[in-house]
Amino acid sequence: MRLISTLMMSIALLGFNMQASVADAGNPYAAAYKPLELRAKIMPPEDPEPKIYKGTDNKDADYQRMLADGYDLLGFSSFDDGEVPPQLLTEHARAVKAHLVLVTVSRSGDVPASIKIDRLRQKAREQNTDTVDLSDIEQNVVRYNYHASYWVKLAPPLIGVHVRPSAKDDKEQGQVVVAVIKRSPAEKAGLKELDVIMSIGEDLLEKPEALAAAAKRYAGQTVDVHYIRNGVVYKTAMTLNQAY
Repeated sequence: MRLISTLMMSIALLGFNMQASVADAGNPYAAAYKPLELRAKIMPPEDPEPKIYKGTDNKDADYQRMLADGYDLLGFSSFDDGEVPPQLLTEHARAVKAHLVLVTVSRSGDVPASIKIDRLRQKAREQNTDTVDLSDIEQNVVRYNYHASYWVKLAPPLIGVHVRPSAKDDKEQGQVVVAVIKRSPAEKAGLKELDVIMSIGEDLLEKPEALAAAAKRYAGQTVDVHYIRNGVVYKTAMTLNQAY
């Protein structure tokens, strides 16, 4: 598997000294996790442990690259906190059965006084006392913004495009290509990002679900595809993969 070089950095290279300062709050990656619905078939993982890579500051570009590499987004976690041990990310990635995770960590400021006081109260409860000694309040505790996206590898696609519908007021109606999966039938047929696919075979792509229907109908066959690029209508032949 080849990933863009900017993604090929382990979380261990992030340069943060992550101690278990938030362990008593559970796993913040799990608490902030937002799952997404996947309808495509997922491949078995290549490795038993999820791979953790450093993402870039451009989340949209990371998203495009991952789609093009044949992955789809399983879910994401985004939150602010103090220093979070990296093993908590691995634990949560394992729990949601992610194949790969992209994570970014950036400093967002100092921990608010209210959170520092809450930690003192938690410490007091652990010591079975009601006394909170404000002289023990943490000084200059740094706060970070964490964003982790969880990905799974999809089965070889019948067509190989991610699409969205055209806007209602667009003259070019069809399905707009968001990303083309590498080495897919769509890439071999010459389709590119922002092309508007009008039809596959005899199927008009008026709705997103029409793409899946066309893929099922023409699996393993060679059909004509009509699409619009820069206002010009083109036709190309596409040989769809066999159903996996």
